[in-house]
Amino acid sequence: MVRASSPKVWYFALGVAFLIFVKIQPVQAAVIDDTFAGKQWYLGAIKAPQAWDITTGTQDVVVAVIDSGVDIDHPDLKDNIWVNPHEVADNGKDDDEDGLTDDVHGWNFVKNDGDVRPSMSSDGSKEAYFHGTAVASLIAAKGNDGIGIAGVAWNVKIMPLVVLGQDGYGQDGDIINAIRFAVAHGADIINLSFVGNDFNQGLDSAIREAAAQGVLVVSAAGNGTARAGDDLDLLPGYPACDKGVAGRGVLTVSSVNQAHQRSPYANHGSCVDLSAPGYDIFAARPVKDQKTGIAGSGYVDKLNGTSLSAPLVSGVAALLKAHHPEWGAIELAERLKDTTSSLPPGVTGLGSGIVDAAKALSDDAQTEMLGPLHLQAADQGQSPEIRVLSATGKELSHFFVGGGGDRRGLRAAFVRWTGNELPEIAVVYQDDPSGLWRIFSFDGLLLAAGNLGPIKDGLYLAAQDLDSQGADSLFMGETSGNRAWLVSRKNPVPTQITTLAQSMHGVVALSVSIPVPSFLVVPAVGSGRLTILGDSGKNLSNGSIKAPTAGSRWVVHRTRDTASDAIFDLSTDGARLVFSEDASGLELTKGDVEVTSWLQSPSGEPAGEGWREFEVWPR
Repeated sequence: MVRASSPKVWYFALGVAFLIFVKIQPVQAAVIDDTFAGKQWYLGAIKAPQAWDITTGTQDVVVAVIDSGVDIDHPDLKDNIWVNPHEVADNGKDDDEDGLTDDVHGWNFVKNDGDVRPSMSSDGSKEAYFHGTAVASLIAAKGNDGIGIAGVAWNVKIMPLVVLGQDGYGQDGDIINAIRFAVAHGADIINLSFVGNDFNQGLDSAIREAAAQGVLVVSAAGNGTARAGDDLDLLPGYPACDKGVAGRGVLTVSSVNQAHQRSPYANHGSCVDLSAPGYDIFAARPVKDQKTGIAGSGYVDKLNGTSLSAPLVSGVAALLKAHHPEWGAIELAERLKDTTSSLPPGVTGLGSGIVDAAKALSDDAQTEMLGPLHLQAADQGQSPEIRVLSATGKELSHFFVGGGGDRRGLRAAFVRWTGNELPEIAVVYQDDPSGLWRIFSFDGLLLAAGNLGPIKDGLYLAAQDLDSQGADSLFMGETSGNRAWLVSRKNPVPTQITTLAQSMHGVVALSVSIPVPSFLVVPAVGSGRLTILGDSGKNLSNGSIKAPTAGSRWVVHRTRDTASDAIFDLSTDGARLVFSEDASGLELTKGDVEVTSWLQSPSGEPAGEGWREFEVWPR
């Protein structure tokens, strides 16, 4: 592999110039009928056939392939290419107002247009030409259709984002913009099959932000010298060693061969989280030779490289996301690392082991704890208790937060206070003029407490990781007043937010993730200004809402509709306002929105006798 010499240049991690011929172990023939299934030994190695008994993926899961061009017309890929739902093809307009015209299937950041297909370089660099297509096919080639190969996740969508040119090189700025495009346009997973040797703060920040917003980032460890690979602890590679939010939500993948030994060229070290086959790989390539115009077989064999290992992990992650759609980057990453198959004795530097799709998708005690978790608090007239339930209603945590004689009722919110895997819980009393707030661990240990008083009629709560550093800021807004505060473990003294309208009657917030972690703040009563608050309480944008009658109290919710767009629902007697698009414009949605459950309700939704539900985790 060639390493970049400039901090602004990157090279893909396909392989090295030598091959070792080994006997291929065919995948179980009865599982799929694709023409070249017998050449896909790696599917059996990662237990993909067993996982397919649970799911082969869904069209709701989107994997962004940030790479060279992808043959979107390839027979094995054409049905699984992402389509921008808000863009009209070939009309020369920026329909979705994202600053890009006709970004129907993604974007080519090298040529600055919507053509994401591969093009041959003048020097005939074949690796650059087929690299993106090969990567995409390992993730999502259509399976069991009688042609070609099967990807790990047959039915997920590929979002092609071109950052590597005809020679295989790319610029940091293009990669950063591609990551942000992927997040803003609804990608669930990002695959980065390239590596360089210079750290770039902007790229590190973009990866950190993506992970904070729930998008899993999978990176190749890179290929070093032909017989040894590089020790990333001595010679770090990037983005392989960019580790995201508090070291979570990002996976770096190295390569093993058929014997589960480290591939000779594969980089290794503490930056590596897990491994996957990346040796003697069979994959798709563009069907038509762009230089001669001659159609070929559309497939290529004997490929080597950690950039082929990474998409196998991205494919398993896509299956896992389809099976647990409520999980975010941290949950997906933790599950994949914790369910790997063991490496042979003496093999080190390859993370926790080899990705195992069957184990990852199996149900066990860990899957229950990763979510969804339902946070419930005692209503008025009940003793002050908190409980957390699993999706099946199993009680995972239950504790008291005050004296049994206190019957004021509680409000609560999940908050990532310490950065631990399990969320903590913020608690206030309803109608409490003292402004008492407390933070408890998942099992009820008091971690922090304070008092804002005097305040008007208690507080509303919300939490969000505003700076993408792995811990939340807690928002506290007066139930009837016009003041609000932010507090975090990093800044434990509550800071009053000064950018809110002074005319607000009650201050209620919802947690926003995309396009940036923030809060949507609205008045609890009547008409008023709608505000998006970012890091440190910065005012990012404003709007207004009008109540049908004076003094109407809004009931505010957050959910997701069937198209996976964020939805904010504000309802009161005689009116319902439904906003979509998260914080990127807050467009009024016309017509009814299908809601299966609320993800966040600062006032609490009735949840059985004496209980109210406030939030679902992951956020």
